[in-house]
Amino acid sequence: MIPPDPLEGIGIVGFARALRAGRTSAEATADAYLRRIDALDDRLGAFETVAPNAALGAARAMDQLLACGIDLGPLMGVPVAIKDIVAVDGLPTRAGSNVDVSDLIGPEGGFVRMLKRAGCVILGKTKTVEFAMGGTGIGRSRGTPWNPCDPQIHRIPGGSSSGSGVATAAGLCGFAVGSDTGGSVRTPAAHCGVFGLKTTKGLWPTDGVFPLTPTLDTIGPLTR
Repeated sequence: MIPPDPLEGIGIVGFARALRAGRTSAEATADAYLRRIDALDDRLGAFETVAPNAALGAARAMDQLLACGIDLGPLMGVPVAIKDIVAVDGLPTRAGSNVDVSDLIGPEGGFVRMLKRAGCVILGKTKTVEFAMGGTGIGRSRGTPWNPCDPQIHRIPGGSSSGSGVATAAGLCGFAVGSDTGGSVRTPAAHCGVFGLKTTKGLWPTDGVFPLTPTLDTIGPLTR
């Protein structure tokens, strides 16, 4: 049986209230998303890498902090998926390619550290078109995620944040992180029927992110 999306109908704000009222836990929520990924992602192909042990460990730590009276803010305990051009400690970064580009990305950067300080639980890395360059979402090297808006026909998800769009639309995470140079958050959001935002250049740091066009690259969220 596929577990329901824990944030369906309540969103991040509703989850935050339920977590602090003791009606749910960060660990139970992360576990539900991991079970949804296990049940659905063989077909959808949204994720490049899933990190169940790290995610559950981080979620348990959030529950323990809350039990001690330490509240990290409104994103505490929210499970998130991150586009696979963004470095995360302990996880590979392939940038949609079979070519090793780790020397162009470097170590985990400021934005991921901000997510962790806010208490987000990282479920894994989502697929992208190779080197984040392409608007259709077709990944010739690492695969093309299945747009969940049509369960019968493998329609394009939009790109280059294809996996983040699909993971968000299919309820495989609380929200997802993408990057946008010329539409790479906005296009999959439109194709998959979710919300995507290209943020102002410089608002969030882009160290630890594969550089497509550094003067235009921004990190942006995708949400339900």
